[in-house]
Amino acid sequence: MSAPTTTTPLATTGPLGWVGRVAARLPRPEVLLVWLLVAHVVLKLLIYPLTMHAPAYNDEQQYYDGARALSNLLRDVFAFTAPDGAELERNVVASGWFMPGMAILMTPLFVVLPDAADPLCRAYLGVANFLVLLWAVRSVKKRLGPGYATLLVAFPALLPSWVLMSFTAYGDPLSGVVLVVLVAHVVDMLRRLRAGEPPAWKEALQLGLLAIAVLYLRSSTSIVLAALGLVTLVAALVLLRGAARWRALAAAGLAGVVFLMLLAPWSIAASRSLEARVVTTTTVPISLANTFGDREQVCFGECDPDSFLWFRPLRYAREVARATGESEVEVEKQMSDYALRDLDRRDYARQTWWNIGSYFLLPANFVRYIAPPEGRGPVGMAAQKLIWGATYAYFIPVLLLTLLSMLFVQLRSLEAQILDTLTKLALLALFVQPFVHVAGSRYWTTAGPLFILAAAGFLRELYVRRRHVAPVREHLDGTDAQLSRWLKPLQVALSAVFVGALLVVGVMAI
Repeated sequence: MSAPTTTTPLATTGPLGWVGRVAARLPRPEVLLVWLLVAHVVLKLLIYPLTMHAPAYNDEQQYYDGARALSNLLRDVFAFTAPDGAELERNVVASGWFMPGMAILMTPLFVVLPDAADPLCRAYLGVANFLVLLWAVRSVKKRLGPGYATLLVAFPALLPSWVLMSFTAYGDPLSGVVLVVLVAHVVDMLRRLRAGEPPAWKEALQLGLLAIAVLYLRSSTSIVLAALGLVTLVAALVLLRGAARWRALAAAGLAGVVFLMLLAPWSIAASRSLEARVVTTTTVPISLANTFGDREQVCFGECDPDSFLWFRPLRYAREVARATGESEVEVEKQMSDYALRDLDRRDYARQTWWNIGSYFLLPANFVRYIAPPEGRGPVGMAAQKLIWGATYAYFIPVLLLTLLSMLFVQLRSLEAQILDTLTKLALLALFVQPFVHVAGSRYWTTAGPLFILAAAGFLRELYVRRRHVAPVREHLDGTDAQLSRWLKPLQVALSAVFVGALLVVGVMAI
């Protein structure tokens, strides 16, 4: 382990002296954390009236229907009657597009109140999101310290559009909160590995539960989970020896078994219902077709114009499957291939740039989507514009710092290197979204909690490099020194992947 380092006062002069001056005036992180949580609650109470009369919007309806079907399943189980399998197939599995995480979260509401009105649904979702946030703050504080827990509340929990999204049935915001807890657990586990200690069975169980929770909330996180799992496995093999290594592999096996056992009920049910192999969701073929293909040819011609863009091909695929006896999943793949047959690399690259812009630069669009059918009235519209403007004023600086952090590496301490590596890896995996799917104003919320870790780490690194009252690097020896040497090229490689992907797409678009 590294030798203890001494702390020095923060410099308050120089180009980044304002960082030290602001830090000196702030209360202790523990106190600041409480005040920020209070501010978050006040913001939720102010924003709730703007959402309370909003009916389920687009994908939300699927989650509402799934929750009602699951609540009926529970009633049947406790009444010792046969469950309605057709209802479960129709409303929980449907076309296999949506993981059931949010439906499961909403089920208790519909068990108690089957006909819960829109204001109660929105209030329930808001409270559930707040409780998950509190749990995440506690977990991050325990593993990374009160400073990082404070950052999690500061952003995105004080971003007005994110707070509004916390009243919706979309799983993106919650998946990001649970994901940052998973990253904190991995950092804590790596500390033990550095000390030669294998993960405890409890920690392995927690990792498996966290991973499946993230996946059930947002299927696109599967790439992130695979990357984090690979990193922890390699770290255990490299940092441990002898019996400790074997115990670590056994713990990894336990985490994997927990993950797969909890994924199996969904995969089996979806595969049986759709008569095709389904691991998570079936969205990729139609997503590629609608995003990069000719939308006028997705249904081997023009789809039914009287339904929503994403449901037109699903309805068509289901009808073709019924007529031909094929699985609708296979029909969707054929439809996708047909719509993409004339795609060239320039069109792909230009659409990808459009997706990237939508992913990063539309953080407040759902403010106008989650609204009563008759509108919000003059006062509500004024509040909507205020939320819109405040969101951009807060979001853009954090986004710029995050993108800058992807270009540079953090070396001030081994802990900073580890967190920077994991954050870069997770963000890169999430940034795959614009390359395979149309991006919009809710997808960034999964990455949002990682944004502030990246932005704050970059700002801190820049500050440390420019002050002259302490050395930039801590003293490392033994395993820690070797691990630091391994991490630096990995950090550089991750930054190079980020830059290289953008350059390649940019050249292809010309």
